[in-house]
Amino acid sequence: MARTSLAAICVLAAMCCAVLRCSTAFLPGRAQTVPRSEVALATAAGAAAVAGIPDAAEAFSFQGKEYFDIWFGIEPLAWAVAGFTVVAYGAILKNTALKYNKPVGKKPLKVGNFLGKDKENPEVEDYRTA
Repeated sequence: MARTSLAAICVLAAMCCAVLRCSTAFLPGRAQTVPRSEVALATAAGAAAVAGIPDAAEAFSFQGKEYFDIWFGIEPLAWAVAGFTVVAYGAILKNTALKYNKPVGKKPLKVGNFLGKDKENPEVEDYRTA
């Protein structure tokens, strides 16, 4: 009796599902007629989404002029901490790379002349004679 682990069975099942889902990747879908009520409903939903965009962008008007929240609803102190963190970790990474990377010479190392495969490995059968 063969022993199989649960992980192997799960991987096999996932692969079978992927094959079934990807087998129709380049085939056209079925042509379906969409009722007009669904088209009107989708159009209305799209219009409502477009109308709600300024609200999602945190736009507000003050004395008749429209302004946008440039901080995206996040406190300026959090932006400052995030900016400092990015700059500090970037400097640490740059300093570490400069410290531990060894400089490479401008000319490549020359190790010897070119040897063919048949001379380099004489025990291997030559592919041209086979």
